[in-house]
Amino acid sequence: MTDAPEFEEKLQFERYPLMLDAEVEMGGEALGITIFDISSGGVKSRFKEDPLKRIILKIPPFGEFEGEVVWKDEEYVGMKFHEDQQKMADVILEMTRRLRR
Repeated sequence: MTDAPEFEEKLQFERYPLMLDAEVEMGGEALGITIFDISSGGVKSRFKEDPLKRIILKIPPFGEFEGEVVWKDEEYVGMKFHEDQQKMADVILEMTRRLRR
């Protein structure tokens, strides 16, 4: 992942400003975006909703856990669960029991 200011200095193609709604397909899911400018080399766009903001974590055999991304860096993503804390504590306890067997 590159910081936008560093990347902007390296643009090779003339940009053409516009405001256009479009879609991006990620993992088989269509996500809405708005394109702010376009060039021969790419587009500058913004997701209408952060694709990583609202996520579902699947942990077999424990099920699915809704949450949202609260931070991210180049390597990791931190997620806050929407589930109640006691339920998550029970899942963690069960996971550690299974690992000890």
